[in-house]
Amino acid sequence: MSETAIKTIRRATWVGSIVNIALAGVKISVGKLTGSQALVADGIHSLSDLVTDTAILIGSRYWTAPADKEHPYGHGRFETLTNIFIGVLLALVGIGIGWDALSAIGHEATNSPGMLAFIAAVASIVAKEVLYRWTVVQAKRINSRSLHANAWHHRSDALSSLPVAVAVVANYVAPGLHYLDQIAALLVTAMILKAAFDILWPAIQELTDAEADSDIDVKIQQYAEEVPQIKEVHAIRNRRTGSTILLDFHMLVDPDMSVDKAHAISENFKRYILAQLDEVVDVIIHIEPYTCAERVVNPCCEDKKCDDTNQH
Repeated sequence: MSETAIKTIRRATWVGSIVNIALAGVKISVGKLTGSQALVADGIHSLSDLVTDTAILIGSRYWTAPADKEHPYGHGRFETLTNIFIGVLLALVGIGIGWDALSAIGHEATNSPGMLAFIAAVASIVAKEVLYRWTVVQAKRINSRSLHANAWHHRSDALSSLPVAVAVVANYVAPGLHYLDQIAALLVTAMILKAAFDILWPAIQELTDAEADSDIDVKIQQYAEEVPQIKEVHAIRNRRTGSTILLDFHMLVDPDMSVDKAHAISENFKRYILAQLDEVVDVIIHIEPYTCAERVVNPCCEDKKCDDTNQH
């Protein structure tokens, strides 16, 4: 990972931490002042975002490190573990909000928080939504899955402030409708759990070495067709490690070609692939002779007519 990407991750995380501390202080203070338990709980949720910020700041020190003897494939899986941590924490936050909403059903509100609580909740929604969008832009720019996951944690904080705002408005518009706050909170829970799943599932797929991108197979075949010396490519495999992809495949060349020339072709082809596919950071190419025993895409047979048909 480039130095620019590392600085972007840490800058975005520090900005998020500062905003979280400020919002937590405002929401807890206003919640205490207005008697809004929901706003106090929302402030504590903002503090929980600091946990994921800390996880990224610590984790990025490891997953951005170059490959070494102990980790010859690099340290990308540390980013995967960070994503799992964020996804689990996000799921727990969603479950907590849902549990509080279900527990509150049937209990009438004991206080009217007032407009100050509403202003604090709306300010939180706006600030965290802006932070979410900005963080997503930074994550896409450097292709950081962990930064994108943390962006969703920012949005969960914005969503968790929504029931507080709804409760205040409901108190003014329809004091008799005591369940609007709980219904809004349950909707928020569903959205947060969906975001947690979207973060966790790719990470789980990565840990089980699932294919990272099926489109890569097609692209490699297309690139190979542009090189006359490459007769065939097959056994294309790719897997993700953090925000990067590792790729390997078999490349068939003329059996009479020298080892030096075949190696030069494979190295040039590797450099071309790395230049075309941003996520791919390493390519292993297994060179084979273009013979009947090795051909897969265009198999040949003993029958001359059959062989001629395959070649056409």
